[in-house]
Parts: sequence; structure tokens; C-alpha cells
Amino acid sequence: MTFPTPSAKLALAAWLETHTNFRLSAHANDLPSALKELDTSPKSISYLAQFTMLKRYFNRAILGLLVVSLFLGFMAVPPAFATGQSNQVNIFWLFIILLGFHALNFVVWFVTMTATMKQHTESKGILLSLLIFLNRKISKHSHINTDVSSAYIHWQCPAHSNKWLISSISHGAWGCYLLAGWVMTLLLLLTNQVNFVWETTLLSDDAFIQLTQTLSIIPQWFGISLPNQLDILASRVDLMSQTAATRQHWANFLLASIFIYGVLPRLIFTFICLAMYHFKRATQPLSTQEKIIQNRYRQQESQSRNILDADHHKNSASAMNTNGTNNEPLADSALSQHWALFEWSHAKPDYLSSARSVSLLNSREEQDSFLASSSDEPIYILVNAEQSPDRGTRRFFSRVSMTYPSLFMVISGDDNARFVEDWQRLARETRLHFTQLKQKD
Repeated sequence: MTFPTPSAKLALAAWLETHTNFRLSAHANDLPSALKELDTSPKSISYLAQFTMLKRYFNRAILGLLVVSLFLGFMAVPPAFATGQSNQVNIFWLFIILLGFHALNFVVWFVTMTATMKQHTESKGILLSLLIFLNRKISKHSHINTDVSSAYIHWQCPAHSNKWLISSISHGAWGCYLLAGWVMTLLLLLTNQVNFVWETTLLSDDAFIQLTQTLSIIPQWFGISLPNQLDILASRVDLMSQTAATRQHWANFLLASIFIYGVLPRLIFTFICLAMYHFKRATQPLSTQEKIIQNRYRQQESQSRNILDADHHKNSASAMNTNGTNNEPLADSALSQHWALFEWSHAKPDYLSSARSVSLLNSREEQDSFLASSSDEPIYILVNAEQSPDRGTRRFFSRVSMTYPSLFMVISGDDNARFVEDWQRLARETRLHFTQLKQKD
């Protein structure tokens, strides 16, 4: 699927609606149509264009890392083949250079993954942190909006799948290093005649023979001619005579070992980790804001498919005017509907005793839970005119106005209350129907 995917667009829109003043169009017929606003806002360079640019930079950073790994693999092998006049290559030293550090890294990775399998960590590791750092520096010089950059990092590197992303990049880099080393080894063996020798002080000859035969088990399955016991004994460093067949057997053994024990496992685990990363991404639960956006346009689509009889809703339609204000007293039926008390510190008003339900919206959790749901029925939110609406209040009502189509703000307080006009202004700016409910003595 081409980038950006619908899920990426939804994640970007949710992040921007949560952290900026950006809002998707409330008049769009469906979610895809609403998300098209990301292509046009802002006019200089759209949010979606910036998001796509960051994705391109991130992919180029990974490609650069793989190219560097290839270059290091090409450079690591020639020094090991610097035989001079002796034309002797220590087979032990070649294995340490090409497979030793690879095996150590592989063991560390496996132990780390096993130890953290049931843990949910937000650590990005050194490798991924470096890529993110480079991505941010490039985006800064490209004049990309910081909120878009944060949204991209949040989307590209979710906490629950970070370790699979890190693993796939690490395995890919090691695979490139080993593949380049294998190619360089093949080229050197095609253009040079060398004698493979071995020497040891601490190990016995039998130990080296057993090690070589153990490593030869898997390559033998493919019918490759490998060193036998006589070839191994003939390659002792103090024995100078070595036949062409022995040299070829050792060359086959070296190339097969690098590919089977190095290149192949890295490529396999690269694809496995990439698959796990995409699987974790696909099964990631939607954030609260993403659910709100989805519910908002599902609700609009449901409404557009139903023709409402104007005669049945004449009273409710006449109760509100075009600019969202409602200065008339509440209808008697309103007190029997669903009510919510926003940041309410007093006792529940007596006039709400007949309400179908009364919920509190005092904590962040209660407000998020309210935003995550939706309803066609009229809902009234009671606010205190003695308390000033702040930026968090403005953000909440901006979001709730897009989630509930039949929501009313009820301002509790008389005309002398300190912040009546502030609440009225907020209702107008968020396109909410509102009315003032004066307290009775």
C-alpha cells in the first residue's frame, strides 16, 4: 500500500487535533473526505506533504546505514588476506573477523529479546535514537513543523513495536556487512591463490578437527566439497605442502560458513522482525482521539442516510438559531435528558433530580471517556459561570462539539456572574448551542 496510508493520515490528524488548533472539517461526509484537509492546510506546504517528506528522510537514513554497513564489510576482509610472500591465510582469524562479532551480537540480541519479551518499554535504543536524531535535524533545516515531526515519530516508532523496528534495522545492517564480506572473500579467492592454515597454542589438534567438522554439518547437506580430516591435518601452519584440492575444500568451507551461519540467518531474522513490526503496528489499538474522529464521521454518515421529518422535530429546530445561540429558557423536557457537570465542585443541583443520567466531567479520565463515546440524543453540559474557561476547557469543547451532534452548553449563573461572556464566547467559537440557566434563590 502506498504511503501515506489511511491509518497514517488518521494518526497525523489525531495528533494535530490534540496538540494544535488544527481541526478536520466538521462538514465532511465521511472520514476520507475529511482527511483530505491534510493535503491543503497550511497553504505553504501541507501537513501531509511534510509528513511524507519525513517518511522519505527516515527511509533514506536507513538506506544510508545499510550502505555504510556494506562499505565496512568490503573493507574488513582485505586486511585478513594480507598474506605477503607466504600466501598463507589463518582460517581462525578469518572466522573471527567475519563471524565472531556477528555471533556475539546475535547472542546479545537473543538474550535481550527473551528478557524483555513480556515488558512494555518505550526505549528506542542507540540505533533508532540516532536515526530519529538525524531525522529531526534534517526536518529542522527543511523548515518542517515541529508538531508534524512529533506526530511522525509517534506514528513511526510506537512504544510497543520499537524493539522489532530496532531488531529489523540491526539485522539488516549486519546482513549487509556479512554479504559484502562474503562477496569480497569470493572475489579475493577468485583472483588469488592462498594456502589456508591454522595454528593454536591452547587447543589440541583434535579440538580444531572437531570444531571444523561441526561447522561442516549444515554445508554438507548441500553437497559442497569440504575439508576432510586429512585436509585439516595438512593445513597445520608448520606443514607447507598443500594440494589444490585442499585449498579448494577450505575455500568452499569458508564461503559456505559465512553465508549459512552469517548472511542467511541475518536476512531471515530481518524479514521476521519486519513482519512482527508491521503486525504490531496493524494490531495497535486506536488512541482516544482517533476513535473520536472515527465516531465523528461515522455519526455524520449515519445522519446523512436518514431523512428526518421536519414536523417531528419542529420544536428542537426552532430552539436554536443559525449562530449557535439559544437565549431562551430551557424547555421543561430538557431537565429529563442526559446531563453532564463540567469541572463541577458544588453539589448536584436539585433541578436535575429528574434527569435520565447525570455524569461528572471533572477528571481527565472522565473527559476522555466522554469524548470516546457518541450519541444522537440531546446532551446538556452544565458549566459554572463563576469559573473561567482555560485552554484545556477550550480544547475539550472543541473536540466534544465534533463528537456530539446534539450537545448544549448550559451556563449556570446570573447576568452578574464573572465569566458569563467568556463561556458564551467559547460556545460561539466552538459552534455549540448554549443557553443561560439562572440560579433560583
